[in-house]
Amino acid sequence: MDLELYPKNNAPQLDGYGEGYIRVSGNKIFNAVLLLSDKYIELGKILDEEHKIIINRNINKSLPELVIYGSLRGLGYESDTLKFLKTLSIPIEQMQIGPACRTWSVLIGDGRSIAAIIEPA
Repeated sequence: MDLELYPKNNAPQLDGYGEGYIRVSGNKIFNAVLLLSDKYIELGKILDEEHKIIINRNINKSLPELVIYGSLRGLGYESDTLKFLKTLSIPIEQMQIGPACRTWSVLIGDGRSIAAIIEPA
């Protein structure tokens, strides 16, 4: 049996996270980030109409079977981003940033069609 740490695809890799940042494919990002199976898009600190359009367009284009929403506050926190995601009629899993990063890595490594929004601050 062959095991690979990183799958042979173009998916962004989550290399680490901490208070106020997330490291995606070697880049330290301090804003919210949209992760897709082939790219990532830095969103900024505030969800505005431009970011809603970016999220909606990319989610509709990639048609993920699941969207992971990760934040420092975790379950029970209703951010503007989460409220917006709920209007898109797609399955959403909300969790704290650590489990969200680990879940992304496992599912994308399995080749699953997923997306994630991680808000490190």
